[in-house]
Amino acid sequence: MAKGYQGQSCAEAIKECFGGGNQPLSYSQVVSQVKKKGSWKDITIWRYLMATVINLIPAKYEWKSTEKFLFIRPDGQYELFNKGKHPSTIE
Repeated sequence: MAKGYQGQSCAEAIKECFGGGNQPLSYSQVVSQVKKKGSWKDITIWRYLMATVINLIPAKYEWKSTEKFLFIRPDGQYELFNKGKHPSTIE
C-alpha cells in the first residue's frame, strides 16, 4: 500500500484534512488536500473516502476493517463523526 510523503496511509491523510476544526469539507476540498500529502491515484482517494464514512451503509460491508470516522452530511460535505452530534446509523 502506498504511503504519503510523511509515511501516512491514504485514510490517515484524509483524517488529517479535518484537523484543527477544518470542517465541513467538500469532496473536491478533501481530494485537493490529500493530493498534497501523497501521490495516491484519484480512485484510491475516492475509495478510502467512501470506506471511512460511517453513514454509508454499504461501506460497512465492503470495507469491514477500515476505521469509520467521517460523516457525510445531506449537503454532500464531510465532517468528522461525533456521537453527540450525529444520528445513529439505521440499517
